[in-house]
Amino acid sequence: MNAVLGKNGSGKSTLLQIIGGHIDCERGEIILFNKDITDTSAINRSTATVFQTISLFPHLTIKENIELAIEPNALFGKKKSTLELGRKILIDFKLNELAYRYPNQLSIGQQQRVAIARAIATNPSVLLLDEPTSALDFESIKYLKSLLLELKAKKTVPICIIVSHDLHFVLSIADEIKYIDNGRLVFEGNNQAFKNSKYFIT
Repeated sequence: MNAVLGKNGSGKSTLLQIIGGHIDCERGEIILFNKDITDTSAINRSTATVFQTISLFPHLTIKENIELAIEPNALFGKKKSTLELGRKILIDFKLNELAYRYPNQLSIGQQQRVAIARAIATNPSVLLLDEPTSALDFESIKYLKSLLLELKAKKTVPICIIVSHDLHFVLSIADEIKYIDNGRLVFEGNNQAFKNSKYFIT
């Protein structure tokens, strides 16, 4: 579990979008599992991004949003394996009771849970979370923390990178901290090393 911290405008979210292939990398290389993916399209990168502005398909139910992530052509007929995996994800993320609701019928916290479930449904090697706590209330943040710790314990996704301003949240779940200043990586280390650095400001 990795976290990227930094001041506003330091380039945290831009870095996340470059890793996900949503913004072109103008200089340097992006290496994932010893493979250069700099010129690989976003859809072929084995990454899944949950953006700060949660983007669910408003005209689809929660069940359909997740099934579409598993099988892009699911709206035109679903494979049995898609239905089975969709049911499993709904249960794993405690969404089965919300399966036939639409995004606008859910709270922000519930919408984010769906967005993360949908991202996991694509079976990514890297999960990218952009400011996941920014619009959540205290109870939703507590649930998000428990959810991410569960994903971490189960090793559901090999790598998770979180961009956040919420220092308390980050320190409670991340193993490694990266600090960016003006587009440059100026610190990299574990939680304790970060707490002892000049970049740790409570």
